[in-house]
Amino acid sequence: MRAALLFFSSLLALPAAAEKPTPIPASVQAMLAKNCLECHDADTEKGDVNLELDHIDWTNVHDIDLWLRAFDAIEQGLMPPPKKERPATAEKEAVLAFLDANLLKHIPIGGTLPRRLNQAEFEQTIRTLCHLPKFELPVGFPGDTELHGFDNLGEGLVLSPSHLDAYTQVAAQIADEIFPPTKPQPKSKQWTAGPDDLVLSFSAATVHGDALRLVSRSPDIMRSCTWPSKIEIQDSGTYRITVEASKFLSEKGHPFEGPMKLEVRARAVTATDRSRIDAFRLLTEIEINAESPETTTFEADLYAGETLIFWWANAEMTHSRTELAAHYKQWFKKDPRFLAAWQKAVFPKFPADDIRSPRTTVLRGRNGWDKVSEYWADPQLDLSHATMESKMTGAFLKLADGNDGTFNLADALCHFYHERGPALELHHLTIEGPSKLVPSPADLARAALREMITGTRKEGQSNEDFARSMLQSFLPRAFRRPVDDQTVETYLTIAKRHWDAGHSLDEGLHLLLRNVLISPRFLYRCLQPGKMDDFDLATRLSYFLTQGPPDATLIDLAQRKRLSPDWVLRREAERLLPTKISDPMIQSFVGQWLDTATLQGIMPDPKFNFDESSTAMAKQETERFVLEMLMQNLPMTDFIDPDFTFSSVSFVQRNYGFTPAFAQKPGGKLDRKELLQFRKIKIDRNHRHGGLLGQAAIMMATANGVDTQPVIRGVWVLENILGMPPPPPPKNVPALTPDTNGSTTPRELLAAHTQAASCAGCHRRIDPIGFVFENYDPVGRWRQEWPTTATAIDPSGILPDGTPIKDIHSFKAWLLENIDLFSECVAEKLMTYATGRVPNFAERREIEAIVKKNHQNGNGFRDLVLALIDSRTFRTQ
Repeated sequence: MRAALLFFSSLLALPAAAEKPTPIPASVQAMLAKNCLECHDADTEKGDVNLELDHIDWTNVHDIDLWLRAFDAIEQGLMPPPKKERPATAEKEAVLAFLDANLLKHIPIGGTLPRRLNQAEFEQTIRTLCHLPKFELPVGFPGDTELHGFDNLGEGLVLSPSHLDAYTQVAAQIADEIFPPTKPQPKSKQWTAGPDDLVLSFSAATVHGDALRLVSRSPDIMRSCTWPSKIEIQDSGTYRITVEASKFLSEKGHPFEGPMKLEVRARAVTATDRSRIDAFRLLTEIEINAESPETTTFEADLYAGETLIFWWANAEMTHSRTELAAHYKQWFKKDPRFLAAWQKAVFPKFPADDIRSPRTTVLRGRNGWDKVSEYWADPQLDLSHATMESKMTGAFLKLADGNDGTFNLADALCHFYHERGPALELHHLTIEGPSKLVPSPADLARAALREMITGTRKEGQSNEDFARSMLQSFLPRAFRRPVDDQTVETYLTIAKRHWDAGHSLDEGLHLLLRNVLISPRFLYRCLQPGKMDDFDLATRLSYFLTQGPPDATLIDLAQRKRLSPDWVLRREAERLLPTKISDPMIQSFVGQWLDTATLQGIMPDPKFNFDESSTAMAKQETERFVLEMLMQNLPMTDFIDPDFTFSSVSFVQRNYGFTPAFAQKPGGKLDRKELLQFRKIKIDRNHRHGGLLGQAAIMMATANGVDTQPVIRGVWVLENILGMPPPPPPKNVPALTPDTNGSTTPRELLAAHTQAASCAGCHRRIDPIGFVFENYDPVGRWRQEWPTTATAIDPSGILPDGTPIKDIHSFKAWLLENIDLFSECVAEKLMTYATGRVPNFAERREIEAIVKKNHQNGNGFRDLVLALIDSRTFRTQ
């Protein structure tokens, strides 16, 4: 841990160039004295801001932060406060020009802090690096800190002692998976099972005295098989198995000529009881010829986690629809009373209700057979319809050959065979062993996995040479860049010391892998400051677009120093861009930018009738919408005012209150499947539910599931749509408390709450935007009145630039006219997510230039993303 901290400190301790402070021009000092120093001189320092200076020390972090804050406040019109005299335009522009030139000069592009892999990146990296596609971090693994809306910023991804301990434990678990400890030779063990120790599943098996009877050969094991309930093999090996079985026949049952064939298979204990018999490995087939118990002994390989399962392969009884109906025909032809008994059991209301109400669900299993037996033995049984030509017989056979009644009828019929035969009886089972160990499929898979990590060992190759060849292959993949011979030898020394201490080859490789997986060069990425080389560029591009390490194509390009050219980088970026909503960039970036990742934690009030499936639909709407914007390179204005959305007809009808045009056509009535189908839906432009700002997911993410608060939605739009996040509220300001009596509207409450001058400045920016969205309830449905007040919602207001707006439509119109504000916001979010740092002054200027050029060239979203990837900001650590 200490070594890691020293390593990172060395990266950050770069010498600062000596530079003389910059004098502040007299014209700038005059403007500041006239408009700012009343509150921000050395004596007052309101907000801890002192502008009573005659020079600026650009090597001082505090000075840079001070003048950045001053620049933003002046440029956005936040200062001087509205009631104060505003500086002349020329004076304001002169100050901004001076600061702009010097900030650009003294704030270089770059500066991402050492950036640890976050949880999602770590998981995906392990899956790729160690060929473990199902790897997941254990429950309780320390979470990632979210800063500026994202969980992958270097500033927040510190390596705490708890993180280091957790990574160490996970590394050991991964090494155990690939280089498992050697198992000691197990002692031979014996298991026994009698009839009472075997599973009775559905009507497949019953116990009679000293035997368990099987009667069906259904392919579904729960309707045909039995298996030991308390036997599970712990060690993969060869076992001696003894089965005692016999035939059961009676004069009342059907005859059975020839041997009964009992299949013995190996079943995974964890397999579902709804499995089919052919899913399990056949060990042997036993022929049973006698009605007295016969003993059969054989040897077979069983694997850890398995038990035995028994299936009568040539049973007469079956649950197959076609065969079952054919059998019924044969039985009914021979015994009309048997037919009449089944007719009465299945059609108890005949002739009052004819044959339209068959009774099958209550006939399942033993209860059903008892009812049939009762009627069969009844001397008064009505035989008038017990013919093969009867409508009742036809209806019964159709039922037996159909989806609804087959299993119920067959489950009842099984008991005919349990009582009368033919049946196969199991008396006793013994398993002994293992006599020797054998590799299980899991062992073989682990050996193949190990070879993918270590490579194939050459004949006669020493442990040292074998480990060296493994490191030469594995370390560059783990560190995502080439490693020198000294690094390989340093790691090899760790293994050699372990071997010298008496440990095995695998134990040494286990230790090597653990050390690699806790190395800073694995846990952190892109550690060298300045312009990135091709390897770091490949790493940044891959984690940005896939949340995982660079693939073979990127590594090959980096090795040949061919990734940096603009056209190559663009081609590779296009190759890696998401194409499905399940792709990591959509789930991670969109989920954090638009807060759709928080929806699963929101429980809407039951009055909204908005269940989990509705929440999933809302989330999918937004994700698929953003994906479409990216894949089709649609203009940035379509984020605000598109002519399409993604949803289902049912959802837009229920939640948005309109029916898509294609579903309104005469004769165009949709069935349930079509109503629920997720699809692209055409809508009119300027639709109140069109674009991000009309979608249910956004309205849910900016509410709490119960009510709405204009301030929360206003702040969210400023942060995530306009890129103008307001400062945190003063610490001494109480939270806004809703009026539970419903006598006051949110607008009246907020007006009273923000009377203080310390609140007014920010709320002039927040509140008008927040009120625009009050027509949307907490799940995005349109409403005209504030709840409980019977007062019409007033969504009007005045934006910070003085533009009056009356509703969501006029706000969207303003956004379209100022679309570059939105584009710059999205671009900054993308760049923050990609680089692991909030863009600094110089980087924001580059982003503004990219947005402006993209606007001139069609304003496509995909083009914007690709231009950002080709920027100096993206290419600089």
